[in-house]
Amino acid sequence: MEFNGSYYEKNLLKAIFATKGIKFFWKDKERRFIGANQAFLEFYGFDSEEEIIGRTDEDMGWHVDPVPFKNDEIRVVENGESIENAEGTCIIRGEIRNIRANKNPIYDDDGNIVGLVGYFIDVTDEVRKKEHTDNMNRKDSLTGLLNQEGLMEQLGAFVHGYIQRGLNFVCIYLNIDDFKKINAEYGSEYSDELLMNVAECFSLTLATGGIMARMYGDNFVILHQLSRDDQVDILISRLRLALNKVGFMSQHQLTPGVSHGAALMSEVKNGEELVNLAEARMMEDKEHRKKNNIVTGIS
Repeated sequence: MEFNGSYYEKNLLKAIFATKGIKFFWKDKERRFIGANQAFLEFYGFDSEEEIIGRTDEDMGWHVDPVPFKNDEIRVVENGESIENAEGTCIIRGEIRNIRANKNPIYDDDGNIVGLVGYFIDVTDEVRKKEHTDNMNRKDSLTGLLNQEGLMEQLGAFVHGYIQRGLNFVCIYLNIDDFKKINAEYGSEYSDELLMNVAECFSLTLATGGIMARMYGDNFVILHQLSRDDQVDILISRLRLALNKVGFMSQHQLTPGVSHGAALMSEVKNGEELVNLAEARMMEDKEHRKKNNIVTGIS
């Protein structure tokens, strides 16, 4: 078949707009819809273009936050900018969907901007898959608690709250006494069960305002906001008391002991120093318990 340039130019837009997965639309300089392709109409559940023509995004009310979309379009029609892969959300049939949009100015023969043309794709499944993967990467596979990466991310939020609003908080570093001895005597299957039971008991003990993570091995860390000065001692007592339940959950009915160290954000300069100080104090407590023969890893 001989190449016919005019034939291809004539049918180019028709072929592009017929693309199923890409939602095309075009607007005048006041950002009012002039038209859209079939994929766009089907995505929003419209029977025809008449339902959108002459209306703006704000008129349609389908964005949770319409301001970023509006600002992007103003930059296109007033400054001639091109918007590429702008991420946002829209409401479709009672569900929030994630979209990625591109927009470009439309010029007349004299070089004046008369409107814009744009398209977007639905990336909800992609975003949800990534969020699921990210969440899994921040969780400890054995206990379901946050892992070290997840803890450091949450620690950043706690530190931000302290810097911006003066919300002091405590970091409590916990280590199970004689865990290696327990593992050697009863095996890894039981020691894993013990870790899961300890994690569950501690988690149930925490009230609102606290999070917990398993750093590695038998080391746990708790971050907890403070409402009064004696809250740290009360929380430690509750955590130790919770360990009594572990024995009833385990096949060998062992009640583990725990060494701990606590540090306040107001004592240090940053989050890393906070965790390090709490860990150092935990090691001091462990030495004290060994020296005074109060380690109760196996009882």
